[in-house]
Amino acid sequence: MDKPQMCQDFPERAELKPERVQQFLLQLPGWRLAEGRGIQRRRQFGTYSKAQDFVSLVGKLATVLRQPVTIALTGKRVDLILPGHPVKGSAGGLTDVVFNLAGLIG
Repeated sequence: MDKPQMCQDFPERAELKPERVQQFLLQLPGWRLAEGRGIQRRRQFGTYSKAQDFVSLVGKLATVLRQPVTIALTGKRVDLILPGHPVKGSAGGLTDVVFNLAGLIG
């Protein structure tokens, strides 16, 4: 497995404009806008064990990046939501951290 690389062309913790969000979504197959502020993806695995391993990896990556993630494991299916990150005390929007994590998750 290739080592994932962080996206380098994101502004630092700034809320991204909608046009920029769309550009980044085009670079991340399988990810789409979630209801509200965030992005989501569904992954299907061959076994429950592989799905569990993936959930563990996502949790570790999210912890390192300090990015909240909602994970739902249902059998061999994993649903992920990466919510917008708080920016300057607001509810926050989509930032570089959200897309960095999405890029690492794949």
